[in-house]
Amino acid sequence: MDGQRLCPKCGLPLRRWAVDTAVAEGCLQCGGVLVSPSVYQFLRHNPSAASVLDDAFADQSPIPLLASEMPCPQCGALMQSLYLAEAPNVSVERCPDCGVFWFDDGELTKLAQALSHRPSVGAPPEETVEDEAVLPEIIHCAHCGRENFSDALECWACGEPLTPEPPPLPSFWHRLTEGLTMLIGGAGALLFSLFIVRPKGEVWAAVGLVLMVSGLSGLALLRRTWRRPRRSGIFPGFSE
Repeated sequence: MDGQRLCPKCGLPLRRWAVDTAVAEGCLQCGGVLVSPSVYQFLRHNPSAASVLDDAFADQSPIPLLASEMPCPQCGALMQSLYLAEAPNVSVERCPDCGVFWFDDGELTKLAQALSHRPSVGAPPEETVEDEAVLPEIIHCAHCGRENFSDALECWACGEPLTPEPPPLPSFWHRLTEGLTMLIGGAGALLFSLFIVRPKGEVWAAVGLVLMVSGLSGLALLRRTWRRPRRSGIFPGFSE
């Protein structure tokens, strides 16, 4: 990574920064960091260095800078977005030609956090960046809905133990099941409210109470057992 390079977002010259034996370049305006494949491999095994490097370039922009196309500061090719295996919830840019990575402000810190929560697993001797720059198999926490590695023991976000969960129901059947439980609970609430104050209406009121509790319990069980697809309508914030 020799020579002066420009920020793909701001167009300003990038500044060099060294952490231990790793040297990267970053933008003092938007806080982005350009990382070579060799430095990226170093940061994978040294999460604290990734955090230090992220802190070295603070975002000074009053508003976030967005770019639909980002030319590589090293070779000029258009960079592509991808998810790293170490942080499946973080999207970064990578040059398909020369292989350098571009981390926006804060993304190196998220990578360091994900690496710190990942169990220590021995890496194969001939590991390549191309093998790591893919979306791995992930599971979702039944407690908060966040994405985690399939070999993780606890959720990186909430700390709850990860238990095997069934796959999400198809959207139609999920909505139908929840709709039926809501209908049962609503009918029970209606019966209970109509007959609780009437003479000799205790039986119907009891039936309504049972239906209402059954409907509410069914909804709670569905929400706890089955992870809802994103933006599916009834529980929009459960898996976000």
